[in-house]
Amino acid sequence: MKTVKLDAIRIDGNTQCRVVIDQPTVYQYLENMKDGDVFPLMETMFDGATYWLTDGFHRYHAYKLLGIKDIEITYKVGTLKDAQLEALKANSSHGKPLTNEDKRNKVNMALTIEGFDKKTDYEIAKLCKVSKPFVASIRNPEKKQKQAEDKIKHVIKKAKEIAENSNQITSAAETKPDSNINYGPDEDEIKASEMALEANNKAVFELLESDDKLANTFEDLKKANLLIAQLTLRIHGLMNEKNEAIKMVKKLQAENDKLKGKK
Repeated sequence: MKTVKLDAIRIDGNTQCRVVIDQPTVYQYLENMKDGDVFPLMETMFDGATYWLTDGFHRYHAYKLLGIKDIEITYKVGTLKDAQLEALKANSSHGKPLTNEDKRNKVNMALTIEGFDKKTDYEIAKLCKVSKPFVASIRNPEKKQKQAEDKIKHVIKKAKEIAENSNQITSAAETKPDSNINYGPDEDEIKASEMALEANNKAVFELLESDDKLANTFEDLKKANLLIAQLTLRIHGLMNEKNEAIKMVKKLQAENDKLKGKK
């Protein structure tokens, strides 16, 4: 830690990952500071001559408005490139949440750093604290669009399959059940189905994270997923109804056999 002049901290070294500074957040921090709230120290990189700000831009602007001259900071020793890399890791788990535009800006910043255009999607994603599909979508927009289209087709296909299965079960439910057959799914089958749906949804949300412009696609996917959930519940409901019907048939059969025995 060290106390330095606020004016000695540089903010023009391409270490700000946000697209814009959120003024309401700055003024909220300002009011909190006036009330005596204690904020985490701003983080910087010292290259021997300059302190480059890597984390704490909203706090920096709030301190400026408050008229602070001297400020205590934390610092690491390194180059401006080190400062840029450090900045890419910031704001992933604290402060004002990053927007998709902010995350996209982080990835683009990383790709402009010397040598990082050769890094893998996984390496860039790990550095910027975003998903691998997000990085891939920025590097290859055409691939992103194809992924979205393929995911929609996959979800719609699943919905149709479940709808067909639901219709088959409904037809079967109208026939006399065989009391020797268990029509209900076992616990492993139900669990596997739930896990598959959960994995599918996770993949969808990771893909949608890659671009705000996929909002309309997201709405279509939500409707498809809702249909899948409704049909799945209906299938389980029909299976339970059939099991209850089987129990009732067995009970009536037993009572009938009992009455025949008394005659």
